[in-house]
Amino acid sequence: MQYRNTLCYSVLAAAIAFSIQAQADNLAITGPGAGADGSGKASGTSYGNVRDADMQSYWQAPANNGQRVSVKWSSPVNASRVVVRELGNAVNSWQLVNNDNGAVLASGNALGSAKTIDFATVNTSKLNLNIVSASSAARIAEFEVYQDEGNTPPDPTDPVDPVEPGPVTSCAASPQGYASLNGGTTGGAGNNAVTVTVTTGAQLVSALQNRDLNRPLTIRVNGTITPANSGGVSKFDIKDMDNVSIIGVGGNALFDGIGIKIFRANNVIIRNLTLRYVNTGDKDAITIEGPASNIWIDHNEVYNSLNVGKDYYDELISGKKDIDNVTVSYNYLHDSWKTSLWGNSDSDNYNRRITFHHNHWYRVNSRLPLFRFGQGHIYNNYYNDIQDTGINSRMGAVIRIENNVFENAKNPIVSFYSNAIGYWDTRGNSFSNITWQDYPSDGVIAGPNVQPTAVLNLPYSFSLLPTAEVKAHVLANAGVNKCSF
Repeated sequence: MQYRNTLCYSVLAAAIAFSIQAQADNLAITGPGAGADGSGKASGTSYGNVRDADMQSYWQAPANNGQRVSVKWSSPVNASRVVVRELGNAVNSWQLVNNDNGAVLASGNALGSAKTIDFATVNTSKLNLNIVSASSAARIAEFEVYQDEGNTPPDPTDPVDPVEPGPVTSCAASPQGYASLNGGTTGGAGNNAVTVTVTTGAQLVSALQNRDLNRPLTIRVNGTITPANSGGVSKFDIKDMDNVSIIGVGGNALFDGIGIKIFRANNVIIRNLTLRYVNTGDKDAITIEGPASNIWIDHNEVYNSLNVGKDYYDELISGKKDIDNVTVSYNYLHDSWKTSLWGNSDSDNYNRRITFHHNHWYRVNSRLPLFRFGQGHIYNNYYNDIQDTGINSRMGAVIRIENNVFENAKNPIVSFYSNAIGYWDTRGNSFSNITWQDYPSDGVIAGPNVQPTAVLNLPYSFSLLPTAEVKAHVLANAGVNKCSF
């Protein structure tokens, strides 16, 4: 729809206020030989409109998805902040990219009228704003670029090296990674908490349905849970509730043919369970559907079978829609066709943030994980016998893949089968007996000379094992009955 030139007084006032600073400090205007270009423009609009300090003019994309507008300079500038001013709220997914090296500096969902994007200082001659997807043709009024004088240029090999909190502890009481953010993930622990022990699925259903929503709940599972002893449910719903843990007792907790779904829930821990052969409900062993936040899936064994059709079972661990702050750690995931899906379609465009660490992925076909949109951190995992594809970064996702071991694997890192590719920040990984096969025609493989295509800076500290120690540590510690929970 054609943008109308009639603007309300508040927008005009905002334009006057920001234009004074923009003309003085905005490198998109004042930088050496500043200019703009892009992938295309709608009739009657101009690339130069994004750098004219005028909210009444704009660049409009010629289509909804896969569009770009850029600011550029005749010689490189130091930049550490971008402010994007969108007219309307059409953008659903975006990336800020250093055109000089292809590094993704930031990514997200909505832009809106004044989106401030801070990043470690880069020296660049061109910055790209990629519109991955939008509900209608995006209109960008201003693409401002600034340099915070307090920033210093980063180490090009590791822009913000995290401060490691100490030695690796496999039986930790609290998670590392994204689940440590937003106050952390404590599940059923806390003041006035309730603990119950169940031996059947019907007892588990009752414990969830009859809980006091004002008190944290820990359910300890000491027995085999089956569809037959679960009172007719097809899955166990942790739904519309917060502060729940389901923890197995020793090696006794087996979910045989029935899984767990976390839906509209926050602060949930799933720990020390064996789950297998789930062909009821959503057909996932553990699945999360948003809105949901602060989920920790730790020290479980989850498996299906490769001796059935690939669609007979679904995922081992998966997530979709608006979920955030998830950590998947110390799990033994094996014998699966479709293993771990995050984002169930190319339109499931939420900014999910998931950490995978110290997991053992063995004899699995694909989706290790398959990751659409958002940011992932995959570190200190041991992969063995990947039969088709491993980590599949899609639809603009940025994944930091760090100090992992890949053995006997086909295509361990790829971007396949989506309308837009994803990216990886690869560091310190080990590859042994690897087959790289370049398919499909629009897909991208990371090897054989694996190099990063993006940079992902992390908002948390974590303990990182040297790559040479990963395999032995994961084999000794991943799975059930490894800790006294």
